[in-house]
Amino acid sequence: MTRAATVGLLAVFLMPPVLTGACGRSEPVPQRVGVPAYWSPATPDGRAMFERLARGGPATGIVVVNGSRSAPELPYDPHWGEVFTVLRRAQARPIAYVDTGYFGLTFGGPALATRADGPGRGRSDVDAWTAQIIRDVDDWYRAYGAAGLQGIFLDRTTALCGPGNRYVDLYRGVAARIRDRYPGAYLAMNPGRPTERCYRGLADTLVTFEGPYRDYLGWQPSGWENDLPAERFWHLVYAAPGRHGLHRAVALSKERNAGFVHVTDGEHTVDGLGHPWTSIPDEDYWRAEQTAAFGRAVTPAADVAPSH
Repeated sequence: MTRAATVGLLAVFLMPPVLTGACGRSEPVPQRVGVPAYWSPATPDGRAMFERLARGGPATGIVVVNGSRSAPELPYDPHWGEVFTVLRRAQARPIAYVDTGYFGLTFGGPALATRADGPGRGRSDVDAWTAQIIRDVDDWYRAYGAAGLQGIFLDRTTALCGPGNRYVDLYRGVAARIRDRYPGAYLAMNPGRPTERCYRGLADTLVTFEGPYRDYLGWQPSGWENDLPAERFWHLVYAAPGRHGLHRAVALSKERNAGFVHVTDGEHTVDGLGHPWTSIPDEDYWRAEQTAAFGRAVTPAADVAPSH
């Protein structure tokens, strides 16, 4: 989800209440909030939003930290380093954003290009994307591994197995390298839509919905998802209308076996300047989201906020 790109291209210790899912299951879904935090911590407003996420403590299950260019923030920047440290200390798992660009696969549309100043040199072939993905993962860990980085968020991933599993095998290769080189790394992947069954064991968590509230109301996950723990799935819903939209979306996410959720009233704008993941909702909305997902709003703790 680069800031200029359309989100979802091609296409959360209290237990929450017991809910009955679409398949007749009656069981609690242990849910936390997972937030794509696509803003800079180098500004007062940006730092304050990260501090709010940290104060959410264990209710904030995942935070995706992005660089200012949707790339690793290099050289090491203490603002970013402090974010990783504070979030990890607060038990809110910080993972780093890596764009995979669908490995340049086109699916009938234009191929996405790698960064011109990166190892892919602006090309859009599989080798170029592989080089950029590997370099980005390594750069994040070299710069911020000691600061508290806990994993990787692979964005713009495919959802299809591909001929002879060609597409999914590209991601299997990347996932295997990450886990081999960085033991214990938490791996999340974002196709933003339901995947085919071949993705079942690939990531710790899959984002299987990313889109507007109006689409989420009628959306349904793939049937195979019901067989796996809720923590394997994450739903991202934007443009939710007010508190009633927030509560409806969270309730639906629990019915749909999502262990992580984020709902916001933010939305995309036609001019491309508005983006739902460049901020978090106001304090009242944010506390209501924690309560709806986690069971309560976490009381702010003084020891998780950085001092300046």
